[in-house]
Amino acid sequence: MRRQQATDSTPTPQNTFADRHRAARDAVLVSQRGRLIEAMVECVDSKGYSGTTLTDIVARARVSRSTFYEHFANKEECFVEAVHTGVDIVAARIAEELAQLPPTADVHARIESIVVTFCETVATEPDFARLVLVESFKVNQAAVDYRDLAVDRFAALYRLFYDQARQADPTLPTVSDELIALIPDAIGERTRRVIVSDGPARVPDLIPLFVHFVSTTLGLGPETVSPA
Repeated sequence: MRRQQATDSTPTPQNTFADRHRAARDAVLVSQRGRLIEAMVECVDSKGYSGTTLTDIVARARVSRSTFYEHFANKEECFVEAVHTGVDIVAARIAEELAQLPPTADVHARIESIVVTFCETVATEPDFARLVLVESFKVNQAAVDYRDLAVDRFAALYRLFYDQARQADPTLPTVSDELIALIPDAIGERTRRVIVSDGPARVPDLIPLFVHFVSTTLGLGPETVSPA
């Protein structure tokens, strides 16, 4: 039955990557607070943080100043919350796509799922991507700290999946936490540089490189990305 649905010309709700992404995004941004966060992201993308005013934010969100202050103390707090939201969208999407894998999926499939979902989400959410990976470093430490926490979450996933792989194959080498932590750091920095130089839409082109990098760093051997 599941295979038959996948071949239908009209996919069922949340049957595709795009459907699941829209559902995750809407769940976060549908509220009035969410509209303010989305307005902040769009304003910063077009004008930069320093050029964005409270007037810009409330006008784009179509709410009053009093409504803004019901949710945020000031522009900086709204920006930090926007960083939180962007990180949470990526984390939710990765968890959802991992849940689509069969229970027997091996470490290569799980690594590929993380990398593909991250890169595709960056391309699908260019404003949030720039805010989290580029602008957050220009504003305040609270935003940077939350971005770093997100990187640590990626490292924890790689650690978990690698440990599971070693249980199945004890010949795999021991890999330190420090080395695993470098994986999301390196991917995040390369992604940032591509966003700045070429734009978020180019990030999915890095998927094969990132998958190969993760697999090689973990001593798993070369792995190619499955065709879409």
